Amino acid sequence: MAGHDMETFAKLSTRLWQNEKVRVFAMEYPSAFSVWTFAISYCAGELNDGELSRFHLKCLLGASDEDIDALIDAHLLDEHEDGTLWLHDFVATQGRSRADVEEAKAKKAEAGRKGGAASGKSRNVKHDSSKTKQTRSTNEADVKHDSSKTKPDTDTDTDTDKNSSNEEFSLPQTPSQAEGAAERADEDYPIEFEQFWQTYPRKTGKRKAYAAWRKARRKTNNTFLIAKASRYAADPNREPGYTLTPANWLDGEHWDDDPLPAKPEPTARPSPSAWNRSQANQDANAALIAHYAAEEATENQSREGVLTC
Repeated sequence: MAGHDMETFAKLSTRLWQNEKVRVFAMEYPSAFSVWTFAISYCAGELNDGELSRFHLKCLLGASDEDIDALIDAHLLDEHEDGTLWLHDFVATQGRSRADVEEAKAKKAEAGRKGGAASGKSRNVKHDSSKTKQTRSTNEADVKHDSSKTKPDTDTDTDTDKNSSNEEFSLPQTPSQAEGAAERADEDYPIEFEQFWQTYPRKTGKRKAYAAWRKARRKTNNTFLIAKASRYAADPNREPGYTLTPANWLDGEHWDDDPLPAKPEPTARPSPSAWNRSQANQDANAALIAHYAAEEATENQSREGVLTC
């Protein structure tokens, strides 16, 4: 290309269009998907091993904050502790790092120097061509007289290392392991998240938990999250059957919740002996009431007899 010393290329998997996750992302966030594609081309041309910043994404590639957040949530961009952004597994999928490219250039330059020295030797050989012809004819005559002698060695010094002298530098265009490398990378989580995961009392939905953890990390630090998860795990009032999933706990910002309320004390059921005593008391009271009622009825009858007289 005009204006460039050499055109380079970036890898893009030929099965990218078949990846269900990528297709859904492209439909939901077409602008972010466009930014991600441009970022691959940009990083390959700059030989920066996939390192980006929000400035690069916004000013050079036209990304919005929503595009960047969507790419981070989809794990197409990795956000490091220092705030830098990196294309996920860029070096692994591209197959070459900046150091690899610089080494290839050095080898090519060295091969060019060797090629120049070899051409100088060939010019010197031409000046002595007559002597070479005479020597060769003498050797041929000697060989005919003695067939038991081995044939003269073939001159192999003129053969150059084709791989080194003809080496052309360019980033590969069609990866064969890109899809598998991306799938394997999906199973790897940073050690900070693994520490949180081991602390939290419920192990459900690790992938969703990781996405929620990344969002939570924008609001607070991992040490604080681990401390709050540890407190939640040790809470004696937490019911295992009602424990929140880690994703729900993080998305709901439950790290700011008060401790769970104390469980109500269970109501003590009376023992059989206590129940029997209570029933006996009730029977005694009923008999006493009946006795007083009978006495009162007798007294009323006596009064009525006096009044009739």
